[in-house]
Amino acid sequence: MSRQRRPFRSVSVIAVALALVTVACATDDDGSAPPLTAPPSSTTSTTAGLVVNTTVAPSPVKTDGVTVTDDTIYLGLLADLTGYFSGTVIDVLDAQVAFWSKVNEDGGIAGRQVELIIEDTGYSPALHAEKYGVLADEVVMIAHSTGSPHTLGILPDLVANDHLAVPVTWYSGWSDPVLGANLLETGSNYCMESMNAISWLSTDFEERTGERPTVAIATVPGDYGLDSYAGAAYAAEQLDLEVVYNGAGTIIPGADLLPVSSGIAQSGADFTWLATDPLTMTTVVGTALQLGYTGRWAVAMPTFSDRLLGTALGDYIADNMYMSALMAPLGADVQGMGPVLEVLKEEYPDRYPAAGMVEGYLEFSVTKRVLEYAAELGDLTPAGVVTAAQGIGSLSYQGLSPSNIFSGDANTTVTRATAIYKPDKELFDAQGGLGASLGNGGISAMAMIADFFASDLAANYDFRGPCYVLGG
Repeated sequence: MSRQRRPFRSVSVIAVALALVTVACATDDDGSAPPLTAPPSSTTSTTAGLVVNTTVAPSPVKTDGVTVTDDTIYLGLLADLTGYFSGTVIDVLDAQVAFWSKVNEDGGIAGRQVELIIEDTGYSPALHAEKYGVLADEVVMIAHSTGSPHTLGILPDLVANDHLAVPVTWYSGWSDPVLGANLLETGSNYCMESMNAISWLSTDFEERTGERPTVAIATVPGDYGLDSYAGAAYAAEQLDLEVVYNGAGTIIPGADLLPVSSGIAQSGADFTWLATDPLTMTTVVGTALQLGYTGRWAVAMPTFSDRLLGTALGDYIADNMYMSALMAPLGADVQGMGPVLEVLKEEYPDRYPAAGMVEGYLEFSVTKRVLEYAAELGDLTPAGVVTAAQGIGSLSYQGLSPSNIFSGDANTTVTRATAIYKPDKELFDAQGGLGASLGNGGISAMAMIADFFASDLAANYDFRGPCYVLGG
């Protein structure tokens, strides 16, 4: 099977050729496979926070000869390289390339190299489906799928084709065993994130002022914005907070945002919860500020990039904004961060230390573990990878993100913990601003305010399915 080999990000259809695969990673086992000649036997083991039912595989490993050959494993990535979230997605994909490259230098998964075939979807559900059709017969699984409607749109085909996918979206529906079939999520979700953030902000405000805060909420439409809104509205209701501006689904990127900014400014809210993309966020915030808004801001994770500290709004954002976090930013003082930084520094010494690279590592970790387990079970066909995913149990990321549980009912599998960070302009400037680099020790310019926690609301929430139903 021929593959076009071109530099990453240079074209919309990219093939990144990588060499042989295994590595010792902070969230995985030592990467060694059991002897393939051993007779089948079942055990239960726990390794580095990973709980799996292990079956020693017979020899040889079964493949279809196309998506996995005697020397290559082909992975598909359906990525927004040119749409609204392209800045973050490129960070995520760069990290995936780096970690697979390092893995490849150190050995192999069942003696095979990994090749990434990356398709640009432009954040279009229709193009996403079209590009999945291009990859469907060529890859053993989808190791990255940007967007919830986009991923949901191909879900019937994923099931029909026995394909596993890792969604790059934190929609609460993925924790539903039915809706999340053939998907492995990373971290928590938009709904729990906003519940936790509103709870923390409310408590913090009351402790500082002795009063309950008033709240404005403004989001993009669709799964991301309305899932986030559902959690925020639930928290406001449960905490008896007055929502003085309800802008659920009113932020339309590229459209006239003056009504949204005006509504926020006129509301006089003590703080505003935003769920949008970073560029659109600066427009909403900057305009509301010009219109006299004096409250503070809290934003969902995909809304923020610390690169914004290098804009005219940098000082204002640093003083007046909190960022929710579904994963630790790059360089956070957590157990699993050392190996991540080491690989990224080696691969990209001159690159900006983008927080999204941590998500690339998480996606890589899940994919690597599933492929290793499929090889242990002796079946590296697409169907074999789906079966392996159903048996890996849970995965710990050693502080980089809350653990994920991959089997059980929705109330059991949903991850409820998120964190709170604040932009750190002093660190941003000290590292050279936008000139910061991994090779010079640069890290994400964010300071932790609250480590991963589940608020009482999130911890006790009876999660029986998505907070917001896509298409509902």
